[in-house]
Amino acid sequence: MSLSSLKSYETGRREFTLEKFKEIKSQLGYSFNDNPHPLRLMIDYLRITFKEVRDIKDFIKSYLYVDFKDFGSQETTMMAYNHLYKRGDIWLFDYFDKEERDNYQVTLQLSGQGCRQMELILEREGITWQDFLQRMVYDRSDMKVTRIDLALDELYRGKHNEPDHYHLSEMIGKVYQNYVTFNHLKVWSHIGGGQLNTKSDEDERQGISLYFGSRKSNMFFNFYEKRYEFAQKEGISVEEALEIFGVWNRYEIRLSQAKAQLLVEHFVSGQDLGCLARGLINQEMLVYEGIGQYGAYLPDQKWQAMFGSAEPLKLTVKPEPYSIDRTVRWLLYQVSNSLAYVEEADKIMNTEYLKMIQNTGKPTEKMEQELKFLKKNYQMMTVT
Repeated sequence: MSLSSLKSYETGRREFTLEKFKEIKSQLGYSFNDNPHPLRLMIDYLRITFKEVRDIKDFIKSYLYVDFKDFGSQETTMMAYNHLYKRGDIWLFDYFDKEERDNYQVTLQLSGQGCRQMELILEREGITWQDFLQRMVYDRSDMKVTRIDLALDELYRGKHNEPDHYHLSEMIGKVYQNYVTFNHLKVWSHIGGGQLNTKSDEDERQGISLYFGSRKSNMFFNFYEKRYEFAQKEGISVEEALEIFGVWNRYEIRLSQAKAQLLVEHFVSGQDLGCLARGLINQEMLVYEGIGQYGAYLPDQKWQAMFGSAEPLKLTVKPEPYSIDRTVRWLLYQVSNSLAYVEEADKIMNTEYLKMIQNTGKPTEKMEQELKFLKKNYQMMTVT
């Protein structure tokens, strides 16, 4: 490509088509894979706190889609609570003396198994994780996601295709060679190994685990050879584990506090969770194969096949002014159908229930403050 053509594309004087974009990216070593994506996503841990839950029975029925009687009750000292409701691995923490404390906070915790059990309930109800979280976000202003773990499983491609998979042992060398670059992550470590005798049975080898970031930070990555974990847990060979469970590596993302909340907000707005997860890794780390003849870093093709198709996702934690969009979304999601129903009923019965509902509502003190804020900023925008 001539320099003048390149400048024309950069300045917008020439139309930059998707085909031309792919052509340029391909020349730089980036691939576009139209095959089914090799990664499968699961939510592997979820913890949400609700500040004001007065009726625990109604909360369980409305948001967890099960009966209150399905939960057992016991004392606990976990997370500074003193009471716990348990339905398998679906846990709900609260205070047995909430009235005396005047503290009606509860925390929902789903471990890995708890997430799988929750999925069975959601499947029975015909709803998705997105529906599940949307209702909570739009219904409850007291909701705060404090942790979410995402697991991306690299699916096994079959016998004789092992070279096509990503080998975490290679990444260790790449980190030391500076062929892995990081955006914000500052620390890393690895564990695992195997027999020094190269003739030893592959099943005797320990799986490798790589850790990127601090466990105390709001974002932490753990990549490990899941096939070895399955083999050891089930007492079977690695080959059998691959055939039965179909997972080569697992790439885990652990988010907490504000970053966990931001990810869920992206998700409930309609974005694909798999793309969000891959975008997080793509934002924080890039993996290269080596250096080309002109001194440029060459992208690792196996890594690109898994993570290169996602747009980098940056979870910037910063305070934002109140927006009426959240209230409007809640009305659309929860109320619009009911209002339409009442309006049609008014026509049939010649009543004015809808008008009565509209006239009954009154902004709270907090809403009045937010309206003043909106009015002030809207007037400033109009003048500008």
